[in-house]
Amino acid sequence: MSNRLKNHALAAAALGLGLALVSPPAGRAAPVAAAACTWQATSWDLPAETNGGVLEGYSGSRYAVGTTGRFVPLSGLVDPRGTLWDNGKVVQRATAATPGYRDVNAAGRIVGYDYVNGRLVGVTIGRDGRATALPGNPAWDGYSAELVNNAGDVVGYADIGTRDVVVLWPASAPGTYRELPSPADVRTIHPVDVDEQGRIVATTGTSSGGGLVRDTDGQWRVLAAQVAGGYSNPNAIRNGRVVGSQGTDSGHAATEWTARGVLVRTFRNSGSASAIGGNGTVGGRTTVSAGQRTVLWRDGVVVEQPATVPWTFQLRWISDDESTLVGSDGGRPVQHRCS
Repeated sequence: MSNRLKNHALAAAALGLGLALVSPPAGRAAPVAAAACTWQATSWDLPAETNGGVLEGYSGSRYAVGTTGRFVPLSGLVDPRGTLWDNGKVVQRATAATPGYRDVNAAGRIVGYDYVNGRLVGVTIGRDGRATALPGNPAWDGYSAELVNNAGDVVGYADIGTRDVVVLWPASAPGTYRELPSPADVRTIHPVDVDEQGRIVATTGTSSGGGLVRDTDGQWRVLAAQVAGGYSNPNAIRNGRVVGSQGTDSGHAATEWTARGVLVRTFRNSGSASAIGGNGTVGGRTTVSAGQRTVLWRDGVVVEQPATVPWTFQLRWISDDESTLVGSDGGRPVQHRCS
């Protein structure tokens, strides 16, 4: 079993979170995230026996999943367990360290991983907390379900010897799976997001190129860099628009690409783009004086730097209606809602 499989459960408890935002395509209505907003913070509930948590997946509206536990300095989360939130309220917590909760869709379908006879296995998780294994290839060393869209398509990865492969469990063919081989020079690949049309973005372990996007034509393409040798790191995809970050000739910058990997733009004085709202607004971080703050972009132009959102907030997602920014602050899930 590879080190990545052995460390999978530990990775789920990590507290580091990236962030970002983007803009809406022409013809779309302007997002709720306008300068008139007053963003009001609400910390989400935590189970009584815990004091910290990290979000792993968000449905775009009411549901989110992640891991909760007791945060101990220098040790991270102790007794981490998968957790489901409904509108910021805890409605389910695993009774043991596994199954791990990785993503949830608008229907409340949870996907993640469990260990069966010491082998990592991708699963769906019911409202009773029971894990049901997704079908897999016996030749795989292990596999995990990482993402689910509202259509019910599940995306994950499998370890096969010294290589990884992205795996799709299509909603249109229940009980089946498809391996989605990556380019020959890619040995390590991890899917990070899937949109409603089934496009996938992934990070790789290659020393050049970095991020990949798989469009609806079934082809993987490298996310183009602004400069030779640049390393691209995608964070989100929605309606074929990809956002993330990359190294540039002036440092680190939030970036947008097409679903064919074509560079659209970089955002000046920024760190990383992490989310796209339902109307196309992009969110992330920008440099303000000597620090970083949450910022919202539209069509490459800053439309708001929310004054009431503290610099400690780490943005992960923008809701479908763009009224809510979801992320973490101080080691617990937090949302900022426009009012």
